[in-house]
Amino acid sequence: MKRWLFLQLFFWLFLGWGLHRMEGAQNKQGLLKNLLDRGLSADPSVRYFFMEIEAAKGQQIQARLFPFPQFIGYIGPWSSGGSASTPSAFSPYGYQLYQLYQPLPFPGKLKSRKEIAALDREIAELIYKRYKLFLAFKIYSLAYSIGLTGENLRVTQEIIERISALIDFLSRRPKIGIQALIEMRILEGGLIGFLQNKRELEQNLVSLKSQLNAFLNFSPSNPLSLDILPDQPLPKLNFEELKLFSLEHNPTLLINERLIRRAEKELALTKLNAYPDFTVGPFWEYNKGINTDQGGGVTFTVGIPFSGSNVPGQAGFAWTTNKGNIISAQAKLDQSRSLYKATVQLIYGLLGSRFAVYEKAREQLLDLPTENILGQLSKAAAMAERQYRLGAIDVNRFLAVQRQYLAVTFATRGAQMDAISSLYELQNIAGIDPSQTAL
Repeated sequence: MKRWLFLQLFFWLFLGWGLHRMEGAQNKQGLLKNLLDRGLSADPSVRYFFMEIEAAKGQQIQARLFPFPQFIGYIGPWSSGGSASTPSAFSPYGYQLYQLYQPLPFPGKLKSRKEIAALDREIAELIYKRYKLFLAFKIYSLAYSIGLTGENLRVTQEIIERISALIDFLSRRPKIGIQALIEMRILEGGLIGFLQNKRELEQNLVSLKSQLNAFLNFSPSNPLSLDILPDQPLPKLNFEELKLFSLEHNPTLLINERLIRRAEKELALTKLNAYPDFTVGPFWEYNKGINTDQGGGVTFTVGIPFSGSNVPGQAGFAWTTNKGNIISAQAKLDQSRSLYKATVQLIYGLLGSRFAVYEKAREQLLDLPTENILGQLSKAAAMAERQYRLGAIDVNRFLAVQRQYLAVTFATRGAQMDAISSLYELQNIAGIDPSQTAL
């Protein structure tokens, strides 16, 4: 019976711990999501890139429009002379001409313009997506950096308070001896180093918060209370899989791929622009003098594509005048292809460098003696204070334990910062939404 009650108690304690941890993880993800939502709604650059999409939509609508018909009308006086026996005639509105014609682009031009406009919209959407991924990467990285830096500052402050308490303890002795005076001076000297660490951490924390406030469109001095720390093991990444994934999802690569297709469409349109457009439509003409003449028909106009000019130094007409534009369009196509290859090389280089940083930081964290090394060192630092007060250890041993505690804290939190920042940067390069990774 007692065993059954013990098992029940253990079950409920374990369940409560699991729910508490799950609730903490959900709260952290909720906080990160709120920060990102704030950034997406407040950062002016997000609005700017979104309006680029709207502008591209407008141009896409414009590219679909077929040219409207055109109307021309002439009206004026008309006179005609007769023979000696026939009088002349004059009519103030005797001549009238009305013409309606429809512009007809050369076959393929309208289609090319629509395809180019569609690609411009896709490019604008990818630029918008790229900035949102960048914003998420920066907000998540800064949030964790603020939390980890704050943890370093907390440990530093803990040690400063511990040393300050001992200095106060020694100074309150009614008859302080030479040894106690020397130890107090050693503690005061050691305190200066920890105060220097505290000042540097506070400056770094202010800088990190100022950067995050800028993305959130807050005042640089806006206080941010963030204690976000990783509570999940860092995932094992595969470099080759990251390379393949980035080829399919990296926004910059996708933009450059569409720039190639756009340049191809531009080249095709430039070649088509060498061919003349058409107009066709009905007309009606009226002449009233001695006699009344009227009639109508169909008007058809088209440019005359001469192959060249007989005048020295003067360019020809139609497609011969478009030769330079075709050369320029071909050069831009070659440029876009070269840019794509250069971007692939750049992305591979960035992936390689950040992957190396991530792996080294992850290995450092995996090589820690125990998972709770910082908790054990915290207990050891507190124990060293009690032992020093009892006279079991000297002042140098006490300070050595405090410095070791701080050094391991800095090393561990620094490795976590490098690993998390590199992880989110790798995801940003590969085109992965950082919110998909729970740390």
